Amino acid sequence: VAKLKAGTKWFAFGGSYPGALSAWFRAAYPEKTVGSLSSSGVVNAIFNFWGFDSHIARVMTPTCAEGARRVTKLFENAILARGHKERKAKVLFKASNDLIDGDFFYMLADGMQMMVQYGGKSRLCSTLTDLPRDDDEAMEAVAALITSEWGQDFGSMCFYDTNCLSDPSRYVVGGTDRSWRWQKCYELAYLQAAPLPGQHEDGLPLPPTLRSYLVNLTYAVDQCNQIFGNINVDRGTTAASAARINAKFGGPQPKASRVFYSNFGDDPWLEASVMPPRDVDLNQPYEMANCDDCGHCMDFGTPQDSDPPELKKVRSRFEVYLKHWLDTPV
Repeated sequence: VAKLKAGTKWFAFGGSYPGALSAWFRAAYPEKTVGSLSSSGVVNAIFNFWGFDSHIARVMTPTCAEGARRVTKLFENAILARGHKERKAKVLFKASNDLIDGDFFYMLADGMQMMVQYGGKSRLCSTLTDLPRDDDEAMEAVAALITSEWGQDFGSMCFYDTNCLSDPSRYVVGGTDRSWRWQKCYELAYLQAAPLPGQHEDGLPLPPTLRSYLVNLTYAVDQCNQIFGNINVDRGTTAASAARINAKFGGPQPKASRVFYSNFGDDPWLEASVMPPRDVDLNQPYEMANCDDCGHCMDFGTPQDSDPPELKKVRSRFEVYLKHWLDTPV
């Protein structure tokens, strides 16, 4: 390894959870780097993160959103009917017979909504706005799309399976399935519950939920308890853990300097990013690419001539700050 010259300047880059970390690193160790990029950085730890679902519903067309709700309802009808209908629905995803209801519907919601998150809204909505009239065929079409997008084992892997995640003989030691949930359950939360019927935000009604009401806050907390033990006794409540992180680092108005925050219009995680005023101060600028199919950490991709102008603007503004912070003493 080549020896670095004395005075070498370091710049931190992070996207998503590491995007939050790149901002928090600047707050905790401002002398170690000259600046950072927080791309889709989830700096605001949220206990009941119903905003994930609501954001997806807002960026979809009404027809697309109604297609997603129809699919959710069809699978609810099948799963809750039990017996043959439940098994037939689970087989579409190669899901195990003992997969609990909340796990199945969390998997189903993620299968559709992560497509929007990662810039695939148009592909998803192409299917959801042209679903077969036959209910079984509609379920099959969406299952085929999800498994094509995320892999044939999407519904059978340990990631969504509480029973698997609780069983040392089944989960992979060192894998991300449990470690990601540990981070959620003990520290940052982001529990993606369905918005409640009639729920309002700032006096305005939220869009009806896209995910099943079975994916609720009780389900999410119970999953934490089943996998890791009673966290309310052992480590304090999940909500309190998230509050401590926000108190330390500033939550939606981070206590840092020389951090550039980038976000993307379709990405539901921007609801856990910097909140207005978006430019926290002169040393913490914010830029969002508000365009269709502009998803999570999109600025980390290789630049292309065909990139949306909104994305090019984000990169261009960041480059100004990158040069300035590299050229200016901390």
